Amino acid sequence: MTCRKGRLPAIRRVSSAIGLYEKALSGRTWADRFRQATTAGYDFVELSIDSSPQKLERLSWSERERSTLRQYAADAGSRIGTIVLSAHRDFPWGSPEASIRHRADELARDAIGLARDLGAHCVQIAGYFVFDGQRDENVRDKFIEGMRVAAAIADEQGITLAIENVDGQDVLSASDGIALLADIDVPDVKLYIDVGNYAGNRLDVVEELTTALPYAYAVQFKDARPGVFRRVPFGDGVVPWPEVLAVLEASELRGAVSIEMWNDDEDPAMVADALRWFESVTFP
Repeated sequence: MTCRKGRLPAIRRVSSAIGLYEKALSGRTWADRFRQATTAGYDFVELSIDSSPQKLERLSWSERERSTLRQYAADAGSRIGTIVLSAHRDFPWGSPEASIRHRADELARDAIGLARDLGAHCVQIAGYFVFDGQRDENVRDKFIEGMRVAAAIADEQGITLAIENVDGQDVLSASDGIALLADIDVPDVKLYIDVGNYAGNRLDVVEELTTALPYAYAVQFKDARPGVFRRVPFGDGVVPWPEVLAVLEASELRGAVSIEMWNDDEDPAMVADALRWFESVTFP
């Protein structure tokens, strides 16, 4: 993207598709949530599948429930862009317990099927080999094995898998992610870059982003402070947003950008305020 688009707001200069993490929305119904996202200026919503019973139940939605959700999105001029599968934090592929690894396989398979039925093109995989639990010397190899099985299923369904850099001790940096992609060795597995997690891990955000972008499916925006990865308001963290936007513009990013927030107070203005904040960022 070049200065031909220089009069557009900064965030629109780096991507034509801007998404929003579901947990930022305050609407009580899905119809309300999609309308809220569209009215605020977002193009798609990332759907969460964490390990809470309510979110895991989504993997068992009936054909009618899936069709209805897709229609709600279409009616609002929106769509489900990505299934964010964070349930692997509690059911990790790297576990030494075969039963847990089997559950991880089930979660990935079901999330891929849900993505297909909802018209999403990607399932985001958190880069935790094991987040909090028993580990052994084969933890990384087990994760790779699980990813390869899931990638074969995703390929059959026309779905991309993309690995998010995270907190913890596994996929933290761009080099961690790139090395993992090389060892998985499946062309359609990509990175889902979280710039806030680079900052939370005390890494050079611009250097990491620049290195990871050629391998990226999408980029998530959230702010962070060293060691603080969630619920940091935009502008209160250490992510160098003007430089991040400049790197993305220079890269001619082909994927989407999404904004990740948690709306704990059910603030109906949060989603519009975040996009407005980004649109005020100036390039260096």
